[in-house]
Amino acid sequence: MDYPIFNSIINHIQEELNRRELPIKQFKKWQEQAINASGLEITIDLSEITPFINLVEINLDWDKFREIRLAKQLNGMEQHPLLKNSSLPETNIDPNIDVEITWHFNEQMVLDEDLTGEESGKIETASQWMQGVNERLHDHLPDDNITNRWHVEIEGSDENKYLSNMNLISYLQYCLTGKKELNEIHQTVTKKIQQLLILTNKVVDVAEKSFPRAMAE
Repeated sequence: MDYPIFNSIINHIQEELNRRELPIKQFKKWQEQAINASGLEITIDLSEITPFINLVEINLDWDKFREIRLAKQLNGMEQHPLLKNSSLPETNIDPNIDVEITWHFNEQMVLDEDLTGEESGKIETASQWMQGVNERLHDHLPDDNITNRWHVEIEGSDENKYLSNMNLISYLQYCLTGKKELNEIHQTVTKKIQQLLILTNKVVDVAEKSFPRAMAE
């Protein structure tokens, strides 16, 4: 299955990230024929920027039906390969890119912190950190319809629990409805990438200021 519009978006994103000389650990396009889907996985290393967050992962999801809808919407797409297939069903799905952003917090910061002198206190430290991030981050969220949740993994016995994973995950969409030219799509993507990088900087700042030790000082 070929997705020339989404491929063009991927190429544009790669050019934007290369131009900014970001520490990209992974830039991987994927495609799953069985479910008519495609996507992009980006991993940016943050370990040299902050000790509080190890990396951020950005996943963009796309599919055949959004490609068709956007091809019909854009000018000059008469030769798009999917529009030549008369057997394809009509679809009313909006041509939006689903975006999942995962900030991998450095759980070692919690493991190294000893506020209570007890192992259970480290879990409490993590809870305080997450609560502080939630409160501070609320004022920094973009106008997009964004949903946040925490993914936390705790291992060990009942008497000796420890934090093994702590991620903040955000879900949003990049709306491409109403665009008539591919250049407009690229401009929108450039703007969204800029907003995403600004948001990442804000999450880094919030993570540092919300850490219990920092809040106690």
